[in-house]
Amino acid sequence: MSRRRQLFLATVVVLAFILQIAVLPQFKLLGAQPDLILVVAVLVAVTDGPMEGALVGFFGGLLQDIVGPQVLGVGAFSKALAAFAAGVLKDFFMTYSILLPILLVFLMSLFEQSIHQAALAVLGQEQLPTFKVTVVFASALYDVLAVFLFYPLIRRFRFDDKEESTLAIRTTGR
Repeated sequence: MSRRRQLFLATVVVLAFILQIAVLPQFKLLGAQPDLILVVAVLVAVTDGPMEGALVGFFGGLLQDIVGPQVLGVGAFSKALAAFAAGVLKDFFMTYSILLPILLVFLMSLFEQSIHQAALAVLGQEQLPTFKVTVVFASALYDVLAVFLFYPLIRRFRFDDKEESTLAIRTTGR
């Protein structure tokens, strides 16, 4: 992955994080809000591969963990695992349309919420967040809506290594 792509994805993660904590709490439906960090991580896993998606999920989840009330690292773990799984699962599908990211974001949203809850329980968190089926499904559907915002952005700004090497040649004069 090129340096420009890394900087772009870091910017997208920070933007998603800011939207997640500052704007989206005012737009809850059925007690749920989308998890933009998870959406971005899954979309990166679909477009760039499982390792890249897991890294985005880990660092985005860590940002959320720092400001959240739960055990530090649980969100990073669950989002990295979900993004990695999405990156691996994408190879089992024959379509490369927007339906694939929509399906994977929906499934990984359900998976991530389950893993997150299970990890908190295993770690002995005394006050677990509520785990209502309606809220979980509402959140997953909300995540699917966020795909329409982030998927074109992440697909549009793909920087090739060739582009970066051309830029380096121009700047060094060789």
